[in-house]
Amino acid sequence: MSAFRCFGFALVLPLAAGLLAAGGEEPIPWPHGDAPSSADLDEGVGAALSLATLERVEEFLEAAEKGEDREHIFALQTNIDLGAYDLERLFAFGDALFAHEFRGEDGFGDRPLPGLSRVHSGVRGGLDTYSCAGCHSVGGPDGAGAPTQNAFLLGDGDRASSANQRNAPHVLGLGFVQALGAEMTFELGQTRTNALAKAADTGADVTVSLESKGVSFGSLTAYPDGSLDTSAVAGVDRDLVVKPFGWKGEIARLRRFTEDAARIHFGVQSHVLALGWQVEPDVPHLGAGPNWWDPDNDGVQREIEEGILTATAVYMAMLETPVILPPHDPGLRARWSNGMAVFEEVGCASCHHPELPLANVRWDEWPDTTGGPPVELNLMRDGEKPRGTSLVKLYSDLRRHDMGEELADPHDGAFDIPRSVFLTRPLWGLAETAPYLHDGRAATIPEAILAHGGEAAAARDAFGALDPEDQKDLHVFLLSLTREPKVHVLQ
Repeated sequence: MSAFRCFGFALVLPLAAGLLAAGGEEPIPWPHGDAPSSADLDEGVGAALSLATLERVEEFLEAAEKGEDREHIFALQTNIDLGAYDLERLFAFGDALFAHEFRGEDGFGDRPLPGLSRVHSGVRGGLDTYSCAGCHSVGGPDGAGAPTQNAFLLGDGDRASSANQRNAPHVLGLGFVQALGAEMTFELGQTRTNALAKAADTGADVTVSLESKGVSFGSLTAYPDGSLDTSAVAGVDRDLVVKPFGWKGEIARLRRFTEDAARIHFGVQSHVLALGWQVEPDVPHLGAGPNWWDPDNDGVQREIEEGILTATAVYMAMLETPVILPPHDPGLRARWSNGMAVFEEVGCASCHHPELPLANVRWDEWPDTTGGPPVELNLMRDGEKPRGTSLVKLYSDLRRHDMGEELADPHDGAFDIPRSVFLTRPLWGLAETAPYLHDGRAATIPEAILAHGGEAAAARDAFGALDPEDQKDLHVFLLSLTREPKVHVLQ
């Protein structure tokens, strides 16, 4: 059972010997080893009920004493620097922020922006929901978004056709994703540094291939004068920073992901952004002030503390990791096995790499402004179960690819990334994240495959040319990329 959120064990039914198969024949083995005992199941269910009761009491307290709820999403970075909170407490802060329903007293919205709207108004955002959990709930806590929860980004505030649609992905296993991106960035940077050094030493141009963890990012040329030709860099920005978050691969760190989402969807600004506004006012994204501590001029300052950015980054880094659960039925297991082979044969694995090696499972979450020490995590030891391993079964290359005009956004985004270019979406947890693709246009996995284009056209066509039974087998395999079932209480 998690030491942090008590969603408990895999199923409520106390069948220690296993679950009954369809038709009541052989028992289905517990997904990952021995089934928990009846006592363990009782403890897990009891803990989940206790958590639900606590959350209900906190709702009553907030109603009786305004501001009670906000205490759960307030943490100063200086206190974190001093070691005032352990990992469990930081996780609780982040969990509270994820579930918190923002209101006017929290800084929800601001005066120039309209009220809650389905279509965003430019780069400022849309005020399209009240909480992170409001759009991340499909498949369980911290899950994906339903089609009705799509965000309409960079619009005119009125017409859905003016916006780029986004369907919310799940946020499980993101600690491993962040760490992989950081290691790949380091390796690409080392290649660049070595090329520059060699060019300076030899007095000749040096062209090198850019590769990390078996993924190619094109090439660059270093010149003896210290300049670079990055025109052949592919799948990553010219700065060689792998950004594994966002459908376009625009964000490198979980704290920035949290900060950006709060600003765009709630109109809530971090104190880090306000400090930056003091030095260089970012009027288009944050507002015209006039006071640096309240860029959106809504009368609320320090809307999200830097400490909460740290806590939420720690929270997401410590969330459970998706798993692979093959079917138990012998016939379906055979189809699953063939589907795994078909996944490789048709070329899906050329972008959706089944595994990426992580050299260091330790992660340091550094503050932005205080100069304090980092919060230290061990991704294989700390956080919710199931936890991942150093061979991360991500099913992605964390690289951008051109997916063709049919999948392209209606218009350019906020970053210098072509309309048809998207990050390879990790497939782990796929079974619980319908609908599929960046805008949720595909209701099923086969529909999503057939919608691929551009660099994925060959794999799409190979899938389309398969015998129908092989197509079904591939679908069976992909449905095994799921999350561990857990007990939780709905109210």
